Amino acid sequence: MDKFDASVSPSGCAEWREAISAMVDGELAPSEQHRLWEHLRLCPACRHYYRQLQAVQKRLRQTRWAALWAKAVRENARLRRWLLFGVLLAALVSASATVGLVRHFWRSPTMTPQVALGIIQYHAHIPPDWVFNPKCSASISCMGEQLKVPQPRFAPKVRQWERVGICQCLSVPVGFYQFAFQGHSVVLLHFNANALPMKVDAGSQVRWGKKCLHCCVVADKHLLMWREGDSGFVLAVPFGEINPLLLLAHLEGR
Repeated sequence: MDKFDASVSPSGCAEWREAISAMVDGELAPSEQHRLWEHLRLCPACRHYYRQLQAVQKRLRQTRWAALWAKAVRENARLRRWLLFGVLLAALVSASATVGLVRHFWRSPTMTPQVALGIIQYHAHIPPDWVFNPKCSASISCMGEQLKVPQPRFAPKVRQWERVGICQCLSVPVGFYQFAFQGHSVVLLHFNANALPMKVDAGSQVRWGKKCLHCCVVADKHLLMWREGDSGFVLAVPFGEINPLLLLAHLEGR
């Protein structure tokens, strides 16, 4: 049986477990993901299994390094002594130094064109931390809750999704939408602009209705950056291949 046949009956759900595991691990091709999402849309049991698997994988990522370090400490007496010495030394110097160091070195995260390009390039190979199904109303609602801002009204209208999810690269949730337009892969980033302010030092500004769009080119990407209320957006297209304003008009139905 073809495990990617979206019309499969619930009795054959065991055949889908391998595909779900592959998608959670980021090893499932975009074309196969689309067919799997069609099955998940029809099968509550598989949706529940998918969410459980995501939660388990996140916990494993968080605990793997902690477990290895704890094992090394338990098995090495010299390491324990040095660790205790280091803790005591750190406690002595941190009281006077921490505040000054934080003030001098710490900077709140901002969404710049370079940061946006870094997120896009990173997730070209690695799936976002949390992957969602844009055709499922529950997934879209959950994504909005994670981002702390309403979903963009045009997001559910795009049908050919390649990758959708939430990135935690900056320790601030960033919605990641990747889809095809005129044969090219384009990306839309969506985030809470209060938690992650935009900063654009170069480029030009374009008035688009009530929006003020910041246009800039970084590497091989043409970026549009703008804010709507609490939401911030970055639309990235291949430079010289697609007019980003044309794509924005398409998304907004103009």
